[in-house]
Amino acid sequence: MGTAVRHPRNLPGNQTERAFRSPGPVRYPAANACPPKPSGAGEGMRKETLDAVFSLLPKRNAEFAIRRLYERMKQQVKPDAFQVRWAEFEFSGRFLRGGISDISDLATVIISNNQSDFGISLLAARASSGDLSAGLMEWNREYESFLWFLPYRFSDAQGKAGMRLRGLLITSDLFGEIMELFNSSANLTRSEKRTVFQLVGGLELREAAEMDEVTYETKRAQTKVACGKLRCTGQKDLVRKAMGQLVHVMSVSDSELKHSEPAVAFADSYLHDDMQLVVRHHSSGAILRYLVGGPIEGTPVVMVHGMMFPVILRGIARFLERYNIRLFVPIRSGYLESRPLGALFERGDLVELGLREIAYMVEEEGLAPLPLIGNSLGGALALRMALEYPHLFSSVILLSTNLARPADNPWHEGSSFYKGMHDLKSDMLLFKLVNLEYRKFYSKSETCRHILSTHFAKSKVDLSVLDGRYTGYAVYDMFASTYVSSIVGIAEDFRCVMTAEQISAEELTVPLSIIHGEDDPLTSAEKVIDMFKAPLRGVQRIVKGAGHFASISHGKEVWGAVAEACDGQGWIVRRGGAQAVSHSQ
Repeated sequence: MGTAVRHPRNLPGNQTERAFRSPGPVRYPAANACPPKPSGAGEGMRKETLDAVFSLLPKRNAEFAIRRLYERMKQQVKPDAFQVRWAEFEFSGRFLRGGISDISDLATVIISNNQSDFGISLLAARASSGDLSAGLMEWNREYESFLWFLPYRFSDAQGKAGMRLRGLLITSDLFGEIMELFNSSANLTRSEKRTVFQLVGGLELREAAEMDEVTYETKRAQTKVACGKLRCTGQKDLVRKAMGQLVHVMSVSDSELKHSEPAVAFADSYLHDDMQLVVRHHSSGAILRYLVGGPIEGTPVVMVHGMMFPVILRGIARFLERYNIRLFVPIRSGYLESRPLGALFERGDLVELGLREIAYMVEEEGLAPLPLIGNSLGGALALRMALEYPHLFSSVILLSTNLARPADNPWHEGSSFYKGMHDLKSDMLLFKLVNLEYRKFYSKSETCRHILSTHFAKSKVDLSVLDGRYTGYAVYDMFASTYVSSIVGIAEDFRCVMTAEQISAEELTVPLSIIHGEDDPLTSAEKVIDMFKAPLRGVQRIVKGAGHFASISHGKEVWGAVAEACDGQGWIVRRGGAQAVSHSQ
């Protein structure tokens, strides 16, 4: 996976009919690793490079692997041959979600808008036309592919089981790769694979011959040869075997989605207009989940999120577009989780694990070095990460940092909460019992409204954000639906931020920028500025009239400052948009 060619900032856009049918390149998911084009990679590939790549194999095996590699490159394999386009539906035909999964690197991009990808649009159009049933396989003459609708069992958040349909778009190139995957020693030719594909799709040999402009005898001969190579007794046996192998495409996306169900549901329900979710396997065994939004060619920026990150991501698209920012938000371990507590903690320190996963994502996507944002509780974690992985980041931006320290004023609404969380860390049993109670209450929208309204009672502008003044959507339902599956991550962030030794920014080797609401009720701008002093100063922006959710209530100023920090501007102090002093160190 590490050597795969990829388009690191690209997610599926509005693919035209021409792009779908053309043999040329189409737009690929950000995390989908696409194989090198033979015409480019094969011609310049040195024999010694391949010898090195396969040097750990026995000599005979290495020679065979290299020979097969050259044979595959001669076949002019298309990059999208490795991609499975799928969509899930109710039996009524109602579209639920779609995705593009890669059979090579097991990456999946979740797509919530069925019009944003041509192949998924094709599946949705067929499903909505009626007469949809489990097992339906239908040839599409216009695009020379077939649609296949398979039933699958699911459980909702309450554990109630049900049945749905998953539609799969099977193209000739994808089918050929599946045949190659399970029958590599059979040495099927491209023409033979295509003939088997047409038979599985329901075509008669005469129809297939007319389509490919060859004789009926040619197709008949190809079928006979394919039967011999695959050890099948006849055409029916050949189709049965091929269909049995084709079921693999169903499992490619399924295995990743089971682990990522809470994240998938969250992205589908609340961020479908702003960001897309990418799920991919890493060579370490980790499953990376991250949200991506903004222009494909925008400046890449990665964010270490805090506990209330859903609030600042909904409605963010307009700011990312305005300032040409391509934002990557890895969902760290412990957040939007389906895994039980024991399975999470047996992998080690959750905070450290989450930061490591961010590093994996940056390296896999080929983004380094890039700016790193730390938001809210993620501020201190971002500093820690920049010190541990200095080669990955070009600058650090602290956005609305929450130090999670009991306020100096004992009557401050947040003081008792933070102090209680701090005290709780020493008793794991009590901690678990408290979490159980949290699950009961935080899953209710009205309870979340009360809790958040109390927590931000001193900040009218933050209350306005929570009520949906700036986005058109109140956040309480969203917070309730995500909190239950994020309790462990939130608690671990509090534990880390409140108990870890104070992180010094003095050893940072990249510019440090601070963007903070003047009226942030959780941590004052003065405290953040006083605590984090770095040798290289970036942009300092104290946003007048803004609270903790400054990036939504004052989005233009905040994201404009982020863009400025990414451009490497000097240390600029502004209040209320008026420049006061500019100096550098």
